[in-house]
Amino acid sequence: MSENVKIDLSGEINATTEKKGFQKLLQHVRSGAAPALLMGVLSSRRSWTQFVATDNFKVPVSIPRLSRRFYRNIEYFQANYLIVFLGLFAYCLITSPLLLITMVASFFGYRKLTSGPNTWKIGGWELTKPQQYVIAAAGSMALCWLAGAGAVLFWVLGATVTVVALHASFFDAEALPNLEDPEQFPMIEQV
Repeated sequence: MSENVKIDLSGEINATTEKKGFQKLLQHVRSGAAPALLMGVLSSRRSWTQFVATDNFKVPVSIPRLSRRFYRNIEYFQANYLIVFLGLFAYCLITSPLLLITMVASFFGYRKLTSGPNTWKIGGWELTKPQQYVIAAAGSMALCWLAGAGAVLFWVLGATVTVVALHASFFDAEALPNLEDPEQFPMIEQV
């Protein structure tokens, strides 16, 4: 009953896994493609007159239509929503000068740290680059905490989610031009 089975396991495994979702976004950011990605999104910006056309704001007649309208508006006005977020963020920086000074100081601190071969000495110890980054990050986080960056972050995120959700829910998607694939957001139920 007990047979010796020999299986040949020689060879090479060359597995490349394609990253998806958030990991793919991080890969783009690390490769320096983030500005190009941002410009690509912003190039699809819709006109502001269409974005704020008050004639197109209507209450949805059913939950399935609300869902379809919400997803279609998110896709169609993606760049406009990003600009709304950036505008709210800029508003918070302008109205909070201490936070603005903190962000500028952190930016120039990291820029100085990455600009060349800097050596920091504390006592008799010479710090390596990773140790310098850890100290700079801790200093930046402490300054941001003192400046109230946490409250600003939650205010900006909360205001953005509220504005985007209200606009995407009440802006009538049927008034928009047809997208390439009309079956992308099929109706769940006919009303």
